[in-house]
Amino acid sequence: MSRGTTISAVAHVGLILYLLIGPVFRGEAPEMEVADVTVLSEEDFAALTASRGSPEAETEQPQAPEPPAPEPVPEPEPTPVPESEPEPEPVPEPAPAPEPAPEPEPVPEPAPAPEPAPAPQVQAPTEADRPVPRPAPRVADTAQPEPEPQAQQAPEQQQAAEAEAESPDVAEEEQEATAPPETATEIVTEAEEPARAPDSSPRPRSRPQQPAQRPEPEPEPEPTPEPEPEPEETRTAEAPEPEPEPEPAPEPETGTTVDDALAEVLGNSGSNPEPDVSGPPLTPGEREGLRLAVQECWVVDVGSEASNVTVTVYMEMNRDGTVVSGSLRMLGSSGGSAQAAEVAFQSARRAILRCGADGYDLPVDKYAQWREIEMTFNPEEMRRR
Repeated sequence: MSRGTTISAVAHVGLILYLLIGPVFRGEAPEMEVADVTVLSEEDFAALTASRGSPEAETEQPQAPEPPAPEPVPEPEPTPVPESEPEPEPVPEPAPAPEPAPEPEPVPEPAPAPEPAPAPQVQAPTEADRPVPRPAPRVADTAQPEPEPQAQQAPEQQQAAEAEAESPDVAEEEQEATAPPETATEIVTEAEEPARAPDSSPRPRSRPQQPAQRPEPEPEPEPTPEPEPEPEETRTAEAPEPEPEPEPAPEPETGTTVDDALAEVLGNSGSNPEPDVSGPPLTPGEREGLRLAVQECWVVDVGSEASNVTVTVYMEMNRDGTVVSGSLRMLGSSGGSAQAAEVAFQSARRAILRCGADGYDLPVDKYAQWREIEMTFNPEEMRRR
């Protein structure tokens, strides 16, 4: 469409809109107020003025010479007479309010629906508490069963009755047989709460194919019988002899056994190792292509301290040419403070990840050569280029 046609169309549309909408914004012109005015001549005006004076003043004053004819005085503009305000229209009387409609008869409420029977509550299985050992005043390697209620507990240390030399004929009172006090393998306090059973049992470990033979525990040495004392004239109460504590059996070296079993399992599972992909080293052209690809995304902040720092970055590569992001780390830096070195390393890291998002163009047959790469970022060499 030509420019002239466009201008003509816009002008016509504007004119049409003005004709349609223009009168809407115009205000109505105010009405002209008109007042009745009477024109008087000089003689009539003088006669009206003379009639207003007092007669006494006219007799006392001498007759003055006739004044010259006055110049024609311009007629004063008549003041507009304000129009009388129109009388307000009579307010119509309000119409009588309509009669209220008759109230409808109340609808009888429906019978309440029977409440549904409550669903039976399903009680979750309570977790069983593990048995807690009963607290005992003594601790021993082996737990002693609880004595019968009829048996009396013997005191911790029982002294033998001293023989009375003066009255050998008097027999000493025989002591009742007592049961050894109850013992436990550990001290149980009141603060300890019963441990609950575990929610789920762990999966049992797989047994090794050829478990190592555990060393047999040495036989416990038999306690040597003590020689019986010679009988005396007076009988002494035989105190219960404490049982000899058995020597703990030597624990087998579990670490060696587990390591041997794991080694056998891992040896069987690793019978099919991954093939070693190797090839010739990278050519100078391939190295230069990788450097140029990273350099496209490397940005150096000129003027900052980090622009003078040289950093060496280590990274691991996937087979498809992408970078393992968690493997990037700084091996060394030179030319600045630790903070500047960190800034330079972050700049190099962003460049590697940004340009390697789709993977670098590297030969797959040489993956063993470029699986681990060390790249040096030197801002000085970049400025020279």
